[in-house]
Amino acid sequence: MSKKWAIGLLAGLMLVSSACSSSNSEGTNKENASGSPEGKKEEISFVDVSPSPERTKYFNEVIAAFEQANPNIKVKLETVPWDQAFNKLAMQGASKTMPDVVNMYPAWLNTFVPAGYLEPITSNYDAWSNKDKLTSFVSGITMEEQQRKVYNDIYYMPDALMSAALFVRKDWFEEANLPLPTTWDELFASAEKLTDSSKNRYGWAYRGARAGFDQIFAYITAVTGGETYEKDGTSVLHRPEALEAFVRFTDMYKKGYAPKDSINWGYQEMVQGFTSGVSGILNQTTEVIATAKASMPDESWTVIPYPKGDDGKRYIGASATWGYSVSADSKHKEAAWKFIEFLSTPENNLKYSNTLTMIPIFKSGAEDATTKEGPMQGFIDTLDDPDSYLVADLGNFPELGEFRESIMDAEVQKYLLNNQSAEETLKKLGDFLTNAQQKYMKEHPEVPLPRVIKPDMK
Repeated sequence: MSKKWAIGLLAGLMLVSSACSSSNSEGTNKENASGSPEGKKEEISFVDVSPSPERTKYFNEVIAAFEQANPNIKVKLETVPWDQAFNKLAMQGASKTMPDVVNMYPAWLNTFVPAGYLEPITSNYDAWSNKDKLTSFVSGITMEEQQRKVYNDIYYMPDALMSAALFVRKDWFEEANLPLPTTWDELFASAEKLTDSSKNRYGWAYRGARAGFDQIFAYITAVTGGETYEKDGTSVLHRPEALEAFVRFTDMYKKGYAPKDSINWGYQEMVQGFTSGVSGILNQTTEVIATAKASMPDESWTVIPYPKGDDGKRYIGASATWGYSVSADSKHKEAAWKFIEFLSTPENNLKYSNTLTMIPIFKSGAEDATTKEGPMQGFIDTLDDPDSYLVADLGNFPELGEFRESIMDAEVQKYLLNNQSAEETLKKLGDFLTNAQQKYMKEHPEVPLPRVIKPDMK
């Protein structure tokens, strides 16, 4: 994390309340097996960074089951809205008040691990009895490629898997006599043809606010062969084809194939745009299935695999949705791991995944009939397709948090509002990524350059 970024973050969050890890209650000096005085409960705090009624209900149920199985441990559930989560956890990490167990977003590791906010759980993971039951995607990519090879340790246990696919208004396509898109070219053509502003119908659910650049970059990597950097660490955003891709994608907003107010749409708004009948195509993850099922007729929508690029391959961003990490400053690390281990049993993971319509981390769960039925099949087909490849990530440098949280979307907004050119926008973004990645390569020559990976769900 840069000094300027850290100072700004701390200054902006001085009034944020902390979720302090609990200390043992006063009592006799004699301790029980869980590390707390005999007759006293050891309390651990657990924060969920993407709360919803369904998630909170599930966590309350699993916490009750855990406490029944472990009567000497009490779990205090805390929640923080997604849009505030990174800043609040960064502040808590800096002030050594981070909760014992943290619902960790994988992209935050680049900031939190170098800062020393997280405790390695490597030895616990390596000795874990359920380790060999994980899918090869989780064991090979999530745990080894994306954690151990980069940080020499394991820092989070994934909760479930997510991958992008296309939610489409099947009834709109039938009315327009259009085939469902299989390529990016077909997707752009469909977005235009489905748009009828007189009916308040728009082809594309555009995400203009937080994390909107992720969706733009997903298309850019479709024309860069899934690569994010050249061999010397130069960002692919400096390639001419990346500029063309940027303009083509953002033209869906600029040419009116998305609602004008979608420049301010985040996750909730773009999902609502689709489910309310304003947008015909939505690029989103598995968790939207439950929302669509609850608010739309089954026959009006479906999920189809992610589009392919000109080379016949689909470049996808599949990863863990979140994960469970232990705070480096926790005074209850053994109890914290015990809770993570309980959350991560095959039975609890399947229940969690089915409740939130995500892909389980275990082989048994991924093959479960309830996982594959209905709209979920579009995501499974995306991952199972031999032409699907996992795009290279943006890197492991600590400045990535700054880029994601305060730079990338702000620069794109300037372009969408006609306050700067497309060339200037990509130059600023590309320069930041290039400088950060090249600096990181010099300091960490042993860490391999981000690369395209062929996922395997078996």
